[in-house]
Amino acid sequence: MPALPDFSALRVLVVGDVMIDRYLSGRVDRISPEAPVPVVLYQGQEDRLGGAANVALNVTALGTWGAVAGAVGVDENAETFRRLLTDRRLSHDFIVVDPDRPTTVKTRVMSQDQQLLRIDRESTAELVGTAARELHDSIAGCMAGPGLDLIILQDYNKGVLGGALITQLVALAGEHGVRIAVDPKATNFWAYRGADLFKPNLREVQQQLDFAVKPVVADLDRAAAVLFDRLECKQVMITLSQHGIYTHDGERSAIHPTRARRIADVSGAGDTVIAVAGCALAAGMSLPQGAALANLAGAQVIARPGVVAVDLEELRRDWALGG
Repeated sequence: MPALPDFSALRVLVVGDVMIDRYLSGRVDRISPEAPVPVVLYQGQEDRLGGAANVALNVTALGTWGAVAGAVGVDENAETFRRLLTDRRLSHDFIVVDPDRPTTVKTRVMSQDQQLLRIDRESTAELVGTAARELHDSIAGCMAGPGLDLIILQDYNKGVLGGALITQLVALAGEHGVRIAVDPKATNFWAYRGADLFKPNLREVQQQLDFAVKPVVADLDRAAAVLFDRLECKQVMITLSQHGIYTHDGERSAIHPTRARRIADVSGAGDTVIAVAGCALAAGMSLPQGAALANLAGAQVIARPGVVAVDLEELRRDWALGG
């Protein structure tokens, strides 16, 4: 097994829907007499960076220079989000304000590491007007100034990555020689033409194609052929949940089995996979090597409750042991 590259020389910008992952924890001892629901005795609240910001956390956990670009509202949660960025030493420079939307918050009610309920506060309207222009200009300035090795477009269908901005960013990246890795969602699935790495999950692929796609190489090869044709992307990676990761580099394809040994919480696993696979690509690793590394990272984070970032030292040990 070759040694892991040094990711510290990379500069990576994550663009997409930023959010707060909020956890309300408590103890359940009884069922409510008012309705057949558990009564949660509140014990505490924890806020974590979520969405595209969690992808940026995973990027920086690998030792790279990483930042996140997105939009927040004018509300108390926006201040909480900025504080969380500061606490994790991530820049505010690429976060724009849209007064017409709330800051996205996913609130999970937890008991004994089990999720009982999730409440989402969000707007899915496309980012337009001044906020969209400011976001574009800040990203363009970063590419033209200190430069970037990789842009990760992280879409959760919350509106930040609209069709116009996607087209503009792909064109800008091409002008500056910056690689683009994409983790798409349904609304703009086919808008990401020209990406270096296109990484949907199996369910997203199944929803977009008019033929059955099972987690077997023959079906996935057929799906990848459509993706290559319509998106003109260079490489395809499809996450298959418990079945692992499928890759196609334009010539060869394979399924790389999952390394998961314990599953506590799958939240955020896709964030980790795109961060690790994108950085592996930018650092010169092959697509199969990047998939193997992403498998190890994904297995690591789903073994822990809540949305967490990868641990580089643990990843190095697992890589050295061959997974």
